[in-house]
Amino acid sequence: MPLPILTFKNHFMAKLKAKSVGISDANYSQQSEQRESRQQEEAFAALSEAPASATGTTFKIFKLSDTKKNGRYHMEGIDDVWNPKKERMERIRLLRGYPSIWVEDQKGLEKTFVEQNRRSLIFDRRVLRVADYDKEALEFLSLCNANLDNPNRKGTRKVTYFQWNPKRTAELERAKRVAKVEAIKFASLASDEDMRKHCNFLGISFVDELGMPKSLEALRNDYELYAEAQPNKFMQSAGSKEVEIAYTVKKALIENKIDTTTRRGSAYWSNNGGFICKIPADKKPQNYLVEFAMFPQDESRTFLEQLNKLM
Repeated sequence: MPLPILTFKNHFMAKLKAKSVGISDANYSQQSEQRESRQQEEAFAALSEAPASATGTTFKIFKLSDTKKNGRYHMEGIDDVWNPKKERMERIRLLRGYPSIWVEDQKGLEKTFVEQNRRSLIFDRRVLRVADYDKEALEFLSLCNANLDNPNRKGTRKVTYFQWNPKRTAELERAKRVAKVEAIKFASLASDEDMRKHCNFLGISFVDELGMPKSLEALRNDYELYAEAQPNKFMQSAGSKEVEIAYTVKKALIENKIDTTTRRGSAYWSNNGGFICKIPADKKPQNYLVEFAMFPQDESRTFLEQLNKLM
């Protein structure tokens, strides 16, 4: 009986075209989406090229996160990783013909055996296929610090990888689309006042490239573009108390209601209105005053109450 042949179709989704609006925080290029599409196509190709197995063997697929790597990449089968069972760092080493990857369990092995049976894992065109029966290699890959899916990974690695999971990929892609739609909807429905406050918090410029004040329509356009480009960052602060406080503090500084220049490292109410707080040397006055207003101490609550009365 012929084995079933899996076919994969490329899925195309409509992409909103982002324009450059001079917002330093936002990245409106589509390189990220193109890279993800390219990674998926390579994984599909790896599966379709895989030889059929009469024994029903299945494979786990791992992919390098760097899409620019070509040819083959040999990953050494040794690493110092976090052992969650013993809650300490231990060395793992991948050996042919030995059932444990933990070096502590490999004590007593002859040096020649270790040298002759050291394993490396080979990513071909950024893709590594590991049979489901290769338990040691799968355990090694799951514990490595180069594994982006490892919650206990330590340090940084120049070369990283992740396990390709079609279901999870689909879920993540849908979550991204939903987040983008929700962010754009929020941006389009926000009142002009709320939009201004949030633009101030996000660092969206209120003037154009010629230094002229933007119209509300132009500002709204930039606001929506920011929501489209960085939906998660946008929604993290949308409608938050911090946004309101940041806007009020900035306005108070612009209108000289708060003095942070007469006495360096301190903030006072203008016109001998009294001491507010000390400002750490490594903090910008505006940013720290926002933090100070959100502290739970009585002094912070008093500052926020007086600030709201003045503004």
